[in-house]
Amino acid sequence: MTAATGGGSTVEVVLDGELDISSYGHAVRRVEQAERGAPGLLVVDLSQLAFVDSSGVRLVLLADERARAAGRRLAVRLGSGPALRVFEALGLIDKLEVLPPRPFDEPMPEPPAEPTPGPASEVEA
Repeated sequence: MTAATGGGSTVEVVLDGELDISSYGHAVRRVEQAERGAPGLLVVDLSQLAFVDSSGVRLVLLADERARAAGRRLAVRLGSGPALRVFEALGLIDKLEVLPPRPFDEPMPEPPAEPTPGPASEVEA
């Protein structure tokens, strides 16, 4: 899974691969990292996922709850694959702000830069 941010008051977290109980913790950390900046709009993009189960639904519903409590917006991008099928089956499409799939010619947001560690300490022998 990867996370990416956009400029301004919108932050987009793009998840790929599989989102299930084994990858849930990593996905939560990515979303919470994006929330720290208190963006006006947080977009959780699930359209690149090859598999998503109830863990992905939980991720979105809890993030939506936090956004509403803070007076912010959360939107999801579901694409046309597994994420869309899961959210449709659960009747959540009308309960969330769902964005259309990203156009094919629109580039994916760049992943945020990883923090660089400080200079390494030298150990004398």
